[in-house]
Amino acid sequence: MKGNHVFRLNSRYPAAGEKEGIYEGILYSDVCFRELESRADQTRLNSIITTWATTGYYVDIFRSRKELGRDKMHDYFYHNLGQQMEVTAIDGSSLELQPTEELTFAGAHLYAYSYIFDQKSTETDKDIKATYTIGMPDGNDTCMNMWMKGEKERKIFSALSPMCEGLHRTPGMPYSIKEQPTLTFVARQQGEAWTRPFIAVFEPAAKEEPSHIEKVSFFESETEVEDFAGIRVKGKNGREDLIFSLGNVSGQVYYQDMKFSGTYGVVGKESHGDSVLFLGNGTLLKAGEITIRSADPGTVTLNQVEGQWYVSASSDCGISIGNKKYQVAATPLRLLY
Repeated sequence: MKGNHVFRLNSRYPAAGEKEGIYEGILYSDVCFRELESRADQTRLNSIITTWATTGYYVDIFRSRKELGRDKMHDYFYHNLGQQMEVTAIDGSSLELQPTEELTFAGAHLYAYSYIFDQKSTETDKDIKATYTIGMPDGNDTCMNMWMKGEKERKIFSALSPMCEGLHRTPGMPYSIKEQPTLTFVARQQGEAWTRPFIAVFEPAAKEEPSHIEKVSFFESETEVEDFAGIRVKGKNGREDLIFSLGNVSGQVYYQDMKFSGTYGVVGKESHGDSVLFLGNGTLLKAGEITIRSADPGTVTLNQVEGQWYVSASSDCGISIGNKKYQVAATPLRLLY
């Protein structure tokens, strides 16, 4: 809306300026925003999960709803550099996108929509995979992979937007950004997008450094929780991450042998036995025989490296690993045992 309204920081890890005594494998921030012109409440959770020294991926969870209800629609935009964009179902099958002119000023009451062209769309509840490619002269093409959870009453658009003026002086680009339209992906959710948030995973890759993600899928809570987002990311090296996010931190999620209550949670397991549990602004994270509990919402990291456990905590918490129990005071990253 071309506004200058302030975001409110709900929680983050690590804290601002904190560079030592932290677990560096997971970073996140959760912010909220009242969009005054449309009277919409919005939250944005962004995270970087590092899976190896030079590999990792991004998580994006965007919730939006009208303050007083009567939601007509909510749109999610993503632009990326490149000369080619491919949008398919997550299994690679065609979505059969058809030409449309739906993204217009009249359709969304925003004049900027009138600059979008070459639009194609389809209504689908399928999970989505999009790939943006920069063709390189040496053949080492660079791409960004995006996976997005599908929802009922959702439309997917591929389109072009005006060139990106701010980046046309970027050195070393294999094409003229100033002369190339910007690749544009839009997901439109009919009604509210709070209990049906936009959930996406991003991973950059190149021909000589291919994607390290084998599969992205999504899961639901086994108990009734309206504003839950669940993501499963399986790596080609055998690592598997299960990601939990709640819009309301007082809720509680049950999934298989796991329980979660908080803003953000990650349970990561390596093929060689190392693991990590990350509880962001929460009170409970349980995975199998390991449990983290905190009386007040806090951030706790618990990671296992070659049989040793390391912990960091923003507040006092209790940790159970099998039949071993520990009371941990707020602490920077240190050896637990």
